[in-house]
Amino acid sequence: MIPEREIKEQAREFGVPTSTIERDYVQNWFLSALRPINMAFKGGTGIRKVYIENYRFSDDLDFTLLEPVDADTLRTAVIDAMVRVRDESGIQFEDEIGFRQTRNGFKATTRFRILHRGQTSPIKIDLDLTNSDSEQILLPVIDRPVFHHYSDGLETSVVSYALEEIIAEKIRSIFQRTRSRDLYDIGQLAGRVDRDVVKSIVHRKCEYKGVRVDPATLREKRDQFAALWQVSLGHQIHDIPDFDAVFENVMSEIEGYSG
Repeated sequence: MIPEREIKEQAREFGVPTSTIERDYVQNWFLSALRPINMAFKGGTGIRKVYIENYRFSDDLDFTLLEPVDADTLRTAVIDAMVRVRDESGIQFEDEIGFRQTRNGFKATTRFRILHRGQTSPIKIDLDLTNSDSEQILLPVIDRPVFHHYSDGLETSVVSYALEEIIAEKIRSIFQRTRSRDLYDIGQLAGRVDRDVVKSIVHRKCEYKGVRVDPATLREKRDQFAALWQVSLGHQIHDIPDFDAVFENVMSEIEGYSG
């Protein structure tokens, strides 16, 4: 396990809370320990961990299972991963893992401590695990190395979505929910993905969930996204970009994908 000093130094360097650095560090160990489960990594954390170094920090680990798995088998595999992380890294976890079934799969919750904070609550990481029959993966998954900028030298990789598929799901998500970080990700990655590939799959991804890419609907949600902009991103990135500029950039992207 890395020293407390290193966590505090990185928090100062990136302008985020120490808890954000602790979570980022433990996420990498979990990615290594979860490899035996046949699933593909996705979401905003996937962007940071395997595609863009020093991208915004993220809270949860999101996966799509690549084969059917029953609840007991999956719960046991997650517990085994936590035990492995504890034994190999020295990170102290709470004994109980929360595990429950969701509409589209499962959610596991782990809590841990690295820094000594007296009576404050432990830090939480959620693992969101989507069932194989609750999502379509339309592009080949890729085994990619995980960025690990910590002194203990962990080396690992994780089977991941293609970046274009991550963004296609982000586009779908802004019509399903109001999370400002989805807007941020679409805006940041606009020039980093193959738009033709995204366009070739985004409508199929949306149709699978009964969603339509509609710029007018997004425009109507503008104020909701704006209200959550600082709250959603404040602990994940120091220099938060101007909301209005990002929103108009994303509107332009969505108009390009709506045809």
